[in-house]
Amino acid sequence: MHAVGCDRLVRCTFIKRAGNRLVLEVLESDGVKIKVPYRTATRTPILLSTCSLRIDNKAPYDLLLELARGTLFRFRTLCNACLDADLDLLDLTLALLRDATDNFARAAVTKDHPEDADKLALKSLGDALEGISQLEHVYSAASHLAIKKQGQQRAFLRGMALNEPMSPDIKSLLTAPLNAALVEPNWKHCEPEIGHHDWQQVDQTLESIRQEGLSTILGPLFSLDRFTTPDWLYLWENDFAELLNAVQRYAVELVQHFRNRVDLWYCAAGLNDQTAVAMKEEQRLQLLIHIIHSLRSTGLRAPLLVSFAKPWGEYMTSRDRELAPIHFAEELVRARVGITGIGLEFNFGEHTPATYYRGYFDVEDLLDYWSLLGVPLFVTLSAPSSWRPDPEAIYDANRQEEPLERISRRTQRELVEHILPAILTHPQVQGVFWTQVSDAQPHRFPHAGLLDPRGRPKSSVTKMTEIIRTYFPENI
Repeated sequence: MHAVGCDRLVRCTFIKRAGNRLVLEVLESDGVKIKVPYRTATRTPILLSTCSLRIDNKAPYDLLLELARGTLFRFRTLCNACLDADLDLLDLTLALLRDATDNFARAAVTKDHPEDADKLALKSLGDALEGISQLEHVYSAASHLAIKKQGQQRAFLRGMALNEPMSPDIKSLLTAPLNAALVEPNWKHCEPEIGHHDWQQVDQTLESIRQEGLSTILGPLFSLDRFTTPDWLYLWENDFAELLNAVQRYAVELVQHFRNRVDLWYCAAGLNDQTAVAMKEEQRLQLLIHIIHSLRSTGLRAPLLVSFAKPWGEYMTSRDRELAPIHFAEELVRARVGITGIGLEFNFGEHTPATYYRGYFDVEDLLDYWSLLGVPLFVTLSAPSSWRPDPEAIYDANRQEEPLERISRRTQRELVEHILPAILTHPQVQGVFWTQVSDAQPHRFPHAGLLDPRGRPKSSVTKMTEIIRTYFPENI
């Protein structure tokens, strides 16, 4: 749970329980929206939002009623936008809108009877969520039609990230409608000792991809998380100048070895959030700029990409964080350091460093917001397919009991079904990549691969292929 201001930025939020109430202390004088994790009737996790709430309100708010109000407001706004654009709505959708409105109105006037009011608010909330789900196809179809009317073939990269040796199971996935692949040169493996480099695995993977006729993106070159940070780099955790020198040396070696062999350079990922090496916010931004300058100083003129973790900025609930993800990106764009594309990391899940689950219109709104930067966007995407322990995952929750949220292969497939159309049909987005391929090899997020530990494709692969072919039939 956290608060968001009128500028869409997360506010520093402190939450405590006082009897049967939740008390939120927010460093804000204006109204805020409260974002709350929620489970639907089918135990599907989603993040709900209230409308803007006054800070100085004397009486306590009824949280369930306010969530129903916020969801109904979004439902009505989306329906009105469709009608204004002369888009046809199903009779069932309009009926859900009437029922949601009626139930909310009845809940609002029966607050003196909390049990009855809560039941009515839940009915309104359920109807509004179902109606919003029905609108997803309307919006994605309209967006796709608008792009097609531009009359030119759209350049769009579709692929997956490879940070492990190529295998027959993985190679079988690198077929149409995919047209690109990310190859991550894991710093921990490529430079196990200072000055000693091993590029063999990356070379072999790149060659396999080029033989398949796919576009190649090298990176992320630097993420500095627990998965890729060399053990020897921790020696300079408190020596930022020496850390910058190590980054520059590795960047130069990368360019010298892979120059003219890749199409795009993905220079950094997630440096705005958690890193294995402790850094202040200004050091994170300085490091980003230093990486880009180091690559450009070699004479590299190829396009450069940078991506940011937790693009909704949930980590700003902490008092020691001031720069939202979009602030990092804005500084890079303003500095004119030669960034070609900005990436958003949608690694969904319930535990750090993942981002809590969002819906179609949450993603659509965020993409619209980041589009204000005026830079092409790309997205990296992942979601878990099981709640059980994953011994190969760096960020495993190690749970022994099933959580209240439903987490399964079906929920992974449903997330692809809901989220991917929003990404593929957004005019500012030019690429999407699934973050993990296999659950058999060491990886970051638990059960987030497209292949299970036995190398068998999950149902998400079929759904992803079906959706991409729907929006890019001319590239098949």
